[in-house]
Amino acid sequence: MWLTYFLSTIVVASLASCTPAASTEPVRYENSTGRHLVTGVAWRDGLGHVPIRREIRDLKNNFPDQWSLYLLGLRAFHDSEQTNPLSFYEISGIHGRPYKVWQDAQGLPGKLGGYCPHQNPLFLAWHRPYLVLYEQEIYKYVRDIALRSAPHLVERFASAADSFRLPYWDWALGEKGGSIPDFFTTPTIQVVGPDGLNQAIANPLYRYDFDPLIPGDFEGQWSTQNRTLRWPTSGGSTADSQNGKFVKDFEGQRRGWLDQVSAGFGRSRTLNAFSTDYIEMVHGWVHYTIAGAPPVNTYTGHMWPVEYSAFEPLFLLHHCNVDRLFALWQVVNPDKWFVPESVKDKGNFVLADNQIVDGNTPLSPFWTTSTTFWTSNDVQDTISLGYAYPETQSWLYSSSSSYRTAVNATIAQLYSSSVRNMLSAGVGENGHDFNHLIVDGSFTDWSVELSAVSSTLPPTFQVRFSFIGDFSSDPVKDVGMWNVMMPSTHRDHQTKTESRKRASTLEKNMKGSVALTANLLDCIAAGQLGSLGKDDVVPFLKSKLTWLVYQGDGALIPNTALQGLTVQVASTIVRIPEHPDQPLAYSDDLVVHPEVTAGKGSV
Repeated sequence: MWLTYFLSTIVVASLASCTPAASTEPVRYENSTGRHLVTGVAWRDGLGHVPIRREIRDLKNNFPDQWSLYLLGLRAFHDSEQTNPLSFYEISGIHGRPYKVWQDAQGLPGKLGGYCPHQNPLFLAWHRPYLVLYEQEIYKYVRDIALRSAPHLVERFASAADSFRLPYWDWALGEKGGSIPDFFTTPTIQVVGPDGLNQAIANPLYRYDFDPLIPGDFEGQWSTQNRTLRWPTSGGSTADSQNGKFVKDFEGQRRGWLDQVSAGFGRSRTLNAFSTDYIEMVHGWVHYTIAGAPPVNTYTGHMWPVEYSAFEPLFLLHHCNVDRLFALWQVVNPDKWFVPESVKDKGNFVLADNQIVDGNTPLSPFWTTSTTFWTSNDVQDTISLGYAYPETQSWLYSSSSSYRTAVNATIAQLYSSSVRNMLSAGVGENGHDFNHLIVDGSFTDWSVELSAVSSTLPPTFQVRFSFIGDFSSDPVKDVGMWNVMMPSTHRDHQTKTESRKRASTLEKNMKGSVALTANLLDCIAAGQLGSLGKDDVVPFLKSKLTWLVYQGDGALIPNTALQGLTVQVASTIVRIPEHPDQPLAYSDDLVVHPEVTAGKGSV
């Protein structure tokens, strides 16, 4: 099933890879100052085109030489000396712990933390050169392995290595994307070695081993766990991963991720909103599902805390997909870019609180020259950084208009809300008729709209939404969550009493949205709800919708500490185009229904 959705992009990518190969240029990553520069991989094909980043299942199934070289190269990268500034350990540490200055990119006086910006407009742009840095370093290992292969394989493997770029994992496809790839969860994996023979190696997609744990670099449980963990069995040094729980949680959440991405493409009118209100939010949800953490799991995996998440091997695959969604949005919104905005209280090691950031704000610590950092404006075009995605090979199209049309078709085919498929089928589970839910080609879409005063909440928190039953013994149905991820160093975990008292007078500087419509359709199919109309949905949600708010460590936040959080239910009209290659059309008119949540809180 998954292959059906990628057949067209595989064909396009294969055509692109059949062009004559160019001679490999030397890769320049360091200048006379000794600072390592982020340049991207220089190799282009004979027509001057950059290679593409492939979906990881496409890479495995259709490009076996690159697949083996990737795993061997990533394994070697993992094994690099941890004190080397270009090691996997040091580059992963840029994101958070161990809070060290990287390549003389100094922070602000008195500031402690990682470089990664969260909950501000730089989030998407900052990760772009970060991924390029990983890419150029893994590429060196991949190419070195290819050039050291058996004489009869050197030319073949070198050709595969030249066009290698980081793969991405498309977690946003919903049920049509299938389950977790099995090669994420197996300790060993088969590859074709440099000698051309099959061999089993420790799977670098399964975990990263800290060898050794460096005293003082990490704190708490992380200072004793010498490997990355998912859904750990304990908080101690002997903890094991429970990948079965990762798979199960993914299968329960994937529809919600698709619907959030769909809403991001359909409802965002600015790149700032697309980034912070939609993509960064669902990105945090993916972090949580990979890691496992309270309240769902007793103990926390590495992917959940911002400080440690970049050491998890799936971090790269996850963020490459985030970057790809960013690139797709750019294509269909060519005249929109980040607008200047305050980071409010979301400063970090190199950004002051309340600083205004814009397209020229330095993306530290990523040097483009010996004296200057990359900026968001510099990284708008991925081609200048040495890569494209299957859908963003602009050179394959005769005009910018046809290029945008093709990318819009990809968005429509891959990232239309699950509601579109459910309503287009005309029938739900148990044979329940859905045809009456579409009026004049449109349906009513429902969501939870949230806003919060960040200073009244912990750095990392979750608002988890559920539908409750009529009786206490009835099962509770999880219907989505709003995630906010920030480093624990951002400020003290405890909500400030002073801020709590004046929360109602402070600006609500965080916003989010959680899609509800697919879950409402489930209730219609089960005979619990009559329609998507206001007269049915408002009393249903008033009775059934509830939520709980948790700190990043899983501790429940009491209602008395939530005066800075506003939760409202809203609806809008969404038109389903007749042609499946056209995206859903969301109305700009959002109708708020305050009666649904009036007087409610977590219970």
